[in-house]
Amino acid sequence: MSDSLHLHELGKMTVFYVPSHKLDDLRFNENKQSARSSIHEYLMNRYQAYTQTPTPVKGFWVNHENIPVHDVMERFEVSFHVEAEFDLLIEFLVKLCQRLDEDAIYVTRGDRSFLVTRTPRN
Repeated sequence: MSDSLHLHELGKMTVFYVPSHKLDDLRFNENKQSARSSIHEYLMNRYQAYTQTPTPVKGFWVNHENIPVHDVMERFEVSFHVEAEFDLLIEFLVKLCQRLDEDAIYVTRGDRSFLVTRTPRN
């Protein structure tokens, strides 16, 4: 890695995907705030920066009934050094899962990937 005085390391990148059609849907508002606004507020307050890719990304998976499904997703990216921050982000995503009535949210952290589920695994 370069020792440049112009380079500031941000930490390990974490990415998560949320269904586009639910981000601004009034049915998922909480205290008159959209899911998109809640995500923005959380990430800015906690990490002071994030990246969102508004262009649709399609996700494909097999649901709990073994039926193939797909959705158009938006990508959110944030970086941080401390692993405890990852735990706090996961807590936020569990609540987001419940709020959006999603079975899971797909998350990557560095070279690992996870499903954050709205209910605990058995």
